[in-house]
Amino acid sequence: MSSTSPAPAVPPAVTLRHVTESDMPLLIRAVTDPAWRGAFLPSRITSPATLWQRFRENGFSSEDMERLMIVNAEGRVVGDVVHFPAHRYSTAREIGWTVFDPADRNQGYGAAGARALVDYLFRSLPIHRLCCSLSPDNLASARVAQKAGFHCEGLMRGVVFCAGEYLDGEFYGMTRDDWRLAGQGAN
Repeated sequence: MSSTSPAPAVPPAVTLRHVTESDMPLLIRAVTDPAWRGAFLPSRITSPATLWQRFRENGFSSEDMERLMIVNAEGRVVGDVVHFPAHRYSTAREIGWTVFDPADRNQGYGAAGARALVDYLFRSLPIHRLCCSLSPDNLASARVAQKAGFHCEGLMRGVVFCAGEYLDGEFYGMTRDDWRLAGQGAN
Protein backbone atom coordinates (compact mmCIF):
# COMPACT_ATOMS: atom_id res chain seq x y z
CA MET A 1 0.00 0.00 0.00
CA SER A 2 1.17 3.52 -0.64
CA SER A 3 0.45 5.10 2.74
CA THR A 4 3.23 4.86 5.30
CA SER A 5 1.23 5.71 8.43
CA PRO A 6 0.87 2.81 10.87
CA ALA A 7 -2.44 1.02 11.30
CA PRO A 8 -4.41 2.24 14.30
CA ALA A 9 -4.29 0.16 17.50
CA VAL A 10 -8.09 0.32 17.80
CA PRO A 11 -9.93 -0.61 14.59
CA PRO A 12 -12.06 2.17 13.17
CA ALA A 13 -15.83 1.95 13.48
CA VAL A 14 -17.43 1.17 10.15
CA THR A 15 -20.83 0.21 8.86
CA LEU A 16 -21.81 -1.58 5.68
CA ARG A 17 -24.62 -0.52 3.38
CA HIS A 18 -25.81 -1.19 -0.14
CA VAL A 19 -24.63 0.89 -3.08
CA THR A 20 -26.73 3.98 -3.84
CA GLU A 21 -26.86 6.02 -7.01
CA SER A 22 -24.81 8.77 -5.36
CA ASP A 23 -22.00 6.21 -4.79
CA MET A 24 -21.61 5.48 -8.49
CA PRO A 25 -19.05 8.21 -9.37
CA LEU A 26 -16.85 7.03 -6.47
CA LEU A 27 -17.25 3.38 -7.44
CA ILE A 28 -16.44 4.15 -11.08
CA ARG A 29 -13.27 5.98 -10.01
CA ALA A 30 -12.30 3.07 -7.74
CA VAL A 31 -12.64 0.65 -10.65
CA THR A 32 -11.04 2.79 -13.37
CA ASP A 33 -8.39 5.02 -11.72
CA PRO A 34 -5.04 3.14 -11.73
CA ALA A 35 -3.88 4.94 -8.57
CA TRP A 36 -6.98 3.76 -6.72
CA ARG A 37 -7.00 0.25 -8.21
CA GLY A 38 -3.55 -0.59 -6.88
CA ALA A 39 -1.17 -3.26 -8.07
CA PHE A 40 -3.08 -6.37 -7.03
CA LEU A 41 -6.42 -6.17 -8.82
CA PRO A 42 -6.78 -7.97 -12.15
CA SER A 43 -5.75 -5.65 -14.96
CA ARG A 44 -9.05 -5.90 -16.86
CA ILE A 45 -11.10 -2.76 -16.16
CA THR A 46 -14.90 -2.73 -16.08
CA SER A 47 -16.43 0.10 -18.10
CA PRO A 48 -18.53 2.79 -16.39
CA ALA A 49 -21.47 1.80 -18.62
CA THR A 50 -21.26 -1.80 -17.39
CA LEU A 51 -21.15 -0.65 -13.77
CA TRP A 52 -24.22 1.54 -14.30
CA GLN A 53 -26.02 -1.37 -16.00
CA ARG A 54 -25.29 -3.69 -13.05
CA PHE A 55 -26.44 -1.03 -10.60
CA ARG A 56 -29.71 -0.53 -12.50
CA GLU A 57 -30.30 -4.29 -12.77
CA ASN A 58 -30.00 -5.16 -9.11
CA GLY A 59 -28.06 -2.50 -7.17
CA PHE A 60 -25.11 -4.91 -6.96
CA SER A 61 -27.16 -7.22 -4.75
CA SER A 62 -28.08 -10.71 -5.92
CA GLU A 63 -27.47 -14.34 -5.00
CA ASP A 64 -24.51 -14.31 -7.40
CA MET A 65 -22.76 -11.27 -5.93
CA GLU A 66 -23.38 -8.58 -3.35
CA ARG A 67 -21.32 -5.39 -3.04
CA LEU A 68 -21.59 -3.32 0.13
CA MET A 69 -19.99 0.03 0.79
CA ILE A 70 -17.68 0.50 3.81
CA VAL A 71 -18.72 3.71 5.57
CA ASN A 72 -16.52 5.26 8.28
CA ALA A 73 -17.74 6.88 11.51
CA GLU A 74 -17.99 10.28 9.78
CA GLY A 75 -20.35 8.84 7.16
CA ARG A 76 -17.80 8.84 4.34
CA VAL A 77 -17.51 5.87 1.98
CA VAL A 78 -13.94 4.56 2.20
CA GLY A 79 -14.22 1.30 0.29
CA ASP A 80 -16.31 -1.74 -0.45
CA VAL A 81 -16.63 -5.42 0.33
CA VAL A 82 -18.07 -8.14 -1.88
CA HIS A 83 -19.14 -11.74 -1.52
CA PHE A 84 -20.04 -14.37 -4.07
CA PRO A 85 -20.27 -18.18 -4.31
CA ALA A 86 -16.87 -19.76 -3.81
CA HIS A 87 -17.67 -23.16 -5.30
CA ARG A 88 -20.62 -24.50 -7.25
CA TYR A 89 -20.74 -27.56 -5.01
CA SER A 90 -21.02 -25.83 -1.60
CA THR A 91 -22.62 -22.96 0.27
CA ALA A 92 -19.18 -21.37 0.84
CA ARG A 93 -18.83 -17.70 -0.06
CA GLU A 94 -15.67 -15.92 -1.18
CA ILE A 95 -15.17 -12.37 0.03
CA GLY A 96 -13.08 -9.44 -1.10
CA TRP A 97 -12.42 -5.88 0.01
CA THR A 98 -11.07 -2.64 -1.39
CA VAL A 99 -10.12 0.61 0.31
CA PHE A 100 -10.54 3.13 -2.49
CA ASP A 101 -8.36 6.18 -1.85
CA PRO A 102 -4.68 5.35 -1.19
CA ALA A 103 -4.75 8.02 1.57
CA ASP A 104 -7.29 5.86 3.48
CA ARG A 105 -5.20 2.69 3.30
CA ASN A 106 -3.36 1.35 6.36
CA GLN A 107 -5.95 2.97 8.63
CA GLY A 108 -7.74 -0.29 9.51
CA TYR A 109 -10.72 0.21 7.19
CA GLY A 110 -10.07 -2.95 5.17
CA ALA A 111 -9.92 -5.20 8.23
CA ALA A 112 -12.92 -3.49 9.85
CA GLY A 113 -14.94 -3.85 6.64
CA ALA A 114 -13.93 -7.48 6.19
CA ARG A 115 -14.81 -8.31 9.82
CA ALA A 116 -18.17 -6.58 9.44
CA LEU A 117 -18.86 -8.60 6.28
CA VAL A 118 -17.86 -11.88 7.98
CA ASP A 119 -20.23 -11.14 10.88
CA TYR A 120 -23.03 -10.16 8.49
CA LEU A 121 -22.66 -13.33 6.42
CA PHE A 122 -22.47 -15.78 9.33
CA ARG A 123 -25.42 -14.07 11.04
CA SER A 124 -27.54 -13.82 7.88
CA LEU A 125 -26.87 -16.88 5.72
CA PRO A 126 -26.87 -20.64 6.38
CA ILE A 127 -23.24 -21.05 5.34
CA HIS A 128 -20.42 -22.86 7.08
CA ARG A 129 -17.35 -21.53 5.28
CA LEU A 130 -15.90 -18.27 3.98
CA CYS A 131 -12.73 -17.85 1.96
CA CYS A 132 -10.64 -15.24 0.20
CA SER A 133 -7.66 -15.32 -2.10
CA LEU A 134 -4.92 -12.79 -2.61
CA SER A 135 -1.51 -12.32 -4.14
CA PRO A 136 1.31 -13.68 -1.97
CA ASP A 137 2.98 -10.27 -2.47
CA ASN A 138 -0.04 -8.37 -1.10
CA LEU A 139 1.08 -8.17 2.52
CA ALA A 140 -1.55 -5.55 3.42
CA SER A 141 -4.39 -7.84 2.29
CA ALA A 142 -2.81 -10.78 4.13
CA ARG A 143 -2.97 -8.69 7.32
CA VAL A 144 -6.61 -7.82 6.59
CA ALA A 145 -7.48 -11.50 6.12
CA GLN A 146 -5.72 -12.48 9.35
CA LYS A 147 -7.31 -9.65 11.36
CA ALA A 148 -10.72 -10.71 10.02
CA GLY A 149 -10.11 -14.23 11.35
CA PHE A 150 -9.00 -16.09 8.22
CA HIS A 151 -6.24 -18.71 8.22
CA CYS A 152 -3.86 -19.29 5.31
CA GLU A 153 -4.72 -22.70 3.85
CA GLY A 154 -2.44 -22.91 0.86
CA LEU A 155 -1.20 -21.64 -2.47
CA MET A 156 -3.09 -21.84 -5.75
CA ARG A 157 -0.63 -21.75 -8.61
CA GLY A 158 -1.42 -19.57 -11.64
CA VAL A 159 -4.97 -18.74 -10.54
CA VAL A 160 -5.42 -15.11 -11.64
CA PHE A 161 -4.53 -13.34 -14.89
CA CYS A 162 -3.01 -9.94 -14.16
CA ALA A 163 -0.79 -7.65 -16.25
CA GLY A 164 -0.37 -10.26 -18.99
CA GLU A 165 0.58 -13.24 -16.84
CA TYR A 166 -0.93 -15.84 -14.55
CA LEU A 167 -0.12 -15.20 -10.90
CA ASP A 168 -0.32 -17.40 -7.85
CA GLY A 169 -2.84 -16.79 -5.10
CA GLU A 170 -2.78 -17.55 -1.41
CA PHE A 171 -6.01 -19.11 -0.24
CA TYR A 172 -7.43 -18.17 3.17
CA GLY A 173 -10.41 -19.78 4.87
CA MET A 174 -12.64 -19.63 7.92
CA THR A 175 -15.45 -21.86 9.12
CA ARG A 176 -18.44 -20.89 11.22
CA ASP A 177 -16.76 -22.77 14.09
CA ASP A 178 -13.60 -20.62 13.72
CA TRP A 179 -15.79 -17.53 13.87
CA ARG A 180 -17.59 -18.75 16.99
CA LEU A 181 -14.33 -19.75 18.71
CA ALA A 182 -12.96 -16.26 18.08
CA GLY A 183 -15.96 -14.92 20.01
CA GLN A 184 -17.63 -13.28 17.04
CA GLY A 185 -20.73 -15.46 17.14
CA ALA A 186 -21.53 -14.52 20.73
CA ASN A 187 -22.88 -11.05 19.91
